[in-house]
Amino acid sequence: MNDNTQVAEVSNTEFKVNNFEGPLDLLLFLINKNEVNIYDIPISDITEQYLQYLDYAVSPDLDNLVEFYSMAANLLYIKSRMLLPVEVELDEGDIEDPRTELVDKLIEYQKYKKLSELMEEQENDAEWYFERKKIQTALPFNEDELWERLDTWELLKTFSQLMSNYKTEHILDLYEEVSVNEKITLMNELLEKKGECLFTDLIIRKGNLLDVVCAFMAILEAVKFKMASIWQNRMFGDIKIKAWEQENGTGI
Repeated sequence: MNDNTQVAEVSNTEFKVNNFEGPLDLLLFLINKNEVNIYDIPISDITEQYLQYLDYAVSPDLDNLVEFYSMAANLLYIKSRMLLPVEVELDEGDIEDPRTELVDKLIEYQKYKKLSELMEEQENDAEWYFERKKIQTALPFNEDELWERLDTWELLKTFSQLMSNYKTEHILDLYEEVSVNEKITLMNELLEKKGECLFTDLIIRKGNLLDVVCAFMAILEAVKFKMASIWQNRMFGDIKIKAWEQENGTGI
């Protein structure tokens, strides 16, 4: 596809910012559209196409456009850095790829997007939902005695409900440093100290969506590799995480 064709394709249809969840969503769209490797983004071509889309951007919310133009400035900065000559005396291992930080953000966002799509599929398929026993509410037990083990689908349902509270929030902050590995490390530290912890204990940056997503994915990893089990004492309540060794030790 030549440059003229690209411009015509964009101009024929107004680019509505609200069609994308954010600038990273638009970038992923362009990467997939051009069928390029996310780890080796042709930054010059992608930047040019990104700017062409912004030329026809339509949004009722000026704040949304600010996010997209902020990303445009970042892309131009990365492009300019890649055009700079590399110092001869530098070893190859010392050369930092200007795209690295952006690629990391795109990969984290891609994980979040796939997770959201999975949850949406489950929400449209009621047979995967496991309704909690209604009789529990009538039992004369304390809440602490009602912790019930969750399966993965119930966990996804709880997380879907949690995510609905963030619909009006910005999806990601490009410069926010959060990772799944960070959450796994924090969870392991808490489990080593107390044998159990709550999902909310993993949320360090209150109100930050990426922080919540990474914490949730850390729980999925822990369950997948039998590092921990997950429990809940009421529908959409907080999630308790128990160390796998502790659970086996109690004979559960």
